Amino acid sequence: MTKELDQLVKPTTTKGQKLLDESNRALGEARGYFEDLAKKGDRDMAGKRDPVSYRAARLVGHSAREASQTLSKVEPPQEVAWDNLKAFKDSLSGVSRSLRDIRSRTVAQLSGFYILDMRSFSGVNDRIAKQSERLLHFLEGDGSSLQKARTLTSVLSDVQNARKEMYERKREANSLAQSREALASQSAALSAELVKLENNGLVSELLTVEKNLRSESRHFRTENLAHLKRPLRRLRDLSVRGEVPLGLDEREALGLYIQSPYRSFLSSKAGPHLQSILENLRGALGSGKLGFKPRKAARVLAQLEQLTSTGELLVRQTEGRSLLTRRRRLLQDSNCRNMYELRKQTLEKLETVKSEATEVQAKQFALDEKSALLSTRIQELLMLLETRTKQYTGKEVQVERTEALPVSPR
Repeated sequence: MTKELDQLVKPTTTKGQKLLDESNRALGEARGYFEDLAKKGDRDMAGKRDPVSYRAARLVGHSAREASQTLSKVEPPQEVAWDNLKAFKDSLSGVSRSLRDIRSRTVAQLSGFYILDMRSFSGVNDRIAKQSERLLHFLEGDGSSLQKARTLTSVLSDVQNARKEMYERKREANSLAQSREALASQSAALSAELVKLENNGLVSELLTVEKNLRSESRHFRTENLAHLKRPLRRLRDLSVRGEVPLGLDEREALGLYIQSPYRSFLSSKAGPHLQSILENLRGALGSGKLGFKPRKAARVLAQLEQLTSTGELLVRQTEGRSLLTRRRRLLQDSNCRNMYELRKQTLEKLETVKSEATEVQAKQFALDEKSALLSTRIQELLMLLETRTKQYTGKEVQVERTEALPVSPR
């Protein structure tokens, strides 16, 4: 690709460099001329005695220094490129206009003095303007190949940048893969430690007790108190307003049942009041104070009848309290309690590791999508590069493709 670019721009670069050298010479001559003119004005100021000649000499010196300052703003390019030459041409055009304005202002005030110097002033400016025109013609003609080269170089730069980013993504993917392997190893070690702790006889029994308690709590909330959650809240509101006579202990117990049903059911403080609460609920429902529609009221009455007419609640309460007692005794064993706490900490670590692994997997997925987009972008740029090269040089070229980067495993 570099060979084709050299063949495309080498002749044009030579011409452009020649124009650039000529322009630099014209600028150098102009600087030398204005320096000499400024010195001449200073000498004349020192030697002139009449006011008119003195003012003319001062004006010439000032104009020459102003022209020198204008020329000092021009910065010739160090490299022959279309953009550089275009900017240089614009600078020369601007300088030429400024010098023309300076000369016009100066000539208007000289009244016949320094006529030959002003002609030289004009000649210097004409040479600069001529170089600007030659650069313009060059850019519109042979210099267009520089613009084509700029296009090819820009596309090639885009390819290189995309490939660089692709390799960075590859390094990031390798790093994520290593992190994922480390997290998988940590997860396996923690899982093994967890199994070991849970296989301990006392810990295993404690976990079974807790599982049974959760099952009992779920059954109590979803079956025993089914259809009673809203009625119990209504009963509390009625008791607060004094429409249902509940004792202070019963009202506190009712609030606890609404917040934490099963825990209140098993507690020695709120547990004994459930039967009384349910009887008051039945009475409020029968009086119509709860304001439920007949179908809802019928479901609530059926549920109350099932709870109060059988000994199911007492059996469940006894079983639940027995489970709580067994749990308390197991935790009183220091060995069991220590292993139970260690299991809890291990579980927390395992959840953290799994969460980190999920984040790594999400990053890998996003990285794979970016890599796929970059790969597509690179192929499109390579095709564009080949097409433009053929269009500009008339030669068929095929840019070497690198192998596609592997997608990180998930």
